[in-house]
Amino acid sequence: MPTYDVLDEAIIDAPPERVYRALVDEWAGITHWWTQVTAEPIGDIPFGEVGAVCSSTVRNRGTARFKWRLTEVDPGRFMRSEYFEGPLVGYGDISLEPVGEGRTRLSYHWQVRTRGIGTVIGPLLNIRKRHSEVMQGGFRALAEYLAR
Repeated sequence: MPTYDVLDEAIIDAPPERVYRALVDEWAGITHWWTQVTAEPIGDIPFGEVGAVCSSTVRNRGTARFKWRLTEVDPGRFMRSEYFEGPLVGYGDISLEPVGEGRTRLSYHWQVRTRGIGTVIGPLLNIRKRHSEVMQGGFRALAEYLAR
């Protein structure tokens, strides 16, 4: 099974607490600034708390659907997600680090392996590149949302 280990980063002109809140609100379904990715919370655990589960759809020259849960949370600093249902399984770590005054280094470290149909089409689709396109697009959308 192919594995992927990808790190995407951006500097966002907002403090870590604001960036964190914007991410939590997006995945909780409160806001809708990330057009390539939609998230729908599942279950009774509020998004932002360990154990919260989301169903996500990613659109980037095709569509991928998967479910993931928060397994670790340090508000304003770190979130770990476990992808457990869909063509990819593994982890995604979001780190937020203050950079200068009122800015944040936002990092997303994605470590997954394919399964099922993902094993067949993953290498053909250049998943590594497509994942980075989606993340960089999300970082830009986040920066625009926070600038408003």
